[in-house]
Amino acid sequence: MHRQALVHHFPHSLNKLFLFVCVAVGLTLGQQAQAATLFGATSAGGPGELFTLDSSTGAVIQDIGPLNDILNANYPITGLAFNPVSGLLYGSTGNSSSSTAARLVTINPATAQVTLIGSFNTGVVNSSGTPATMADLAFDSAGNLYGVASIGGPQLYSINLLTGQATVIGSTGLTSTSGGGLAISSGSIFYGTPTSSRFGTYNSGTGAFSNIANPVKPLGGAYAALDFDGSTLYGLDLGPGPALATHLVTIDTGTGAVTDLAASVNMLDAIAFQPVPEPTTASLLLVLVAVRGIIVARRRK
Repeated sequence: MHRQALVHHFPHSLNKLFLFVCVAVGLTLGQQAQAATLFGATSAGGPGELFTLDSSTGAVIQDIGPLNDILNANYPITGLAFNPVSGLLYGSTGNSSSSTAARLVTINPATAQVTLIGSFNTGVVNSSGTPATMADLAFDSAGNLYGVASIGGPQLYSINLLTGQATVIGSTGLTSTSGGGLAISSGSIFYGTPTSSRFGTYNSGTGAFSNIANPVKPLGGAYAALDFDGSTLYGLDLGPGPALATHLVTIDTGTGAVTDLAASVNMLDAIAFQPVPEPTTASLLLVLVAVRGIIVARRRK
């Protein structure tokens, strides 16, 4: 009787375990299939505001709020990037206001509150004394931050996350920035739009720029921001004033061919996709639970 009872009990336990694992794996895969959230921030001579956007239409999903610090100072944002290691959202500030100009900040993506880290302190200024900021920001997969300067040419900089200090990597040979978008692929290729007529790659060791194409611009402006969602490169075409309209596009990394998606928020100057958390830990936990259940069932047998 005892053996017969175990014969019935053992398959029942395994069936329950199998059902649990299937449900948990299904939830994990569902999480993995979620789309990354697209954030956008305004600058382009206006105040800073943080949004979440529909990546297929450019439409506003949520106006999160003004990009203010704890003292209510507003920070126009020219570049956004999520750190893939810490998950923190970083921004580069515009240089229209001397009190908030050319600084590295962190941003709470839920509230839009800004926390100041420090000045880029490139030492580069224009004829009016305005300091260079970063036209766009991008992280590599190891959590190193880079930017492209807005003044003194679209040179590639590395940025200290603790102080904000920007250090030039090398010269592109280009003398002025128009656009200045920057994005780094999962394969550590640095893509950029240093001027309105150029799309290509940066050498991360020397800062040299290699052109791929003159990309089509739906608004005839320049690509002020770039970012990857997986292997898809998105760009933000910022049109001329006074409207400062924007269009969201995708760009073929091999040819520079542009697919226009839709109009987005006026004066938008920065975009960043918030990465979906990898389910590696959850998957491992499921395997351990399954193995433990089988061991327990066999011991009882």
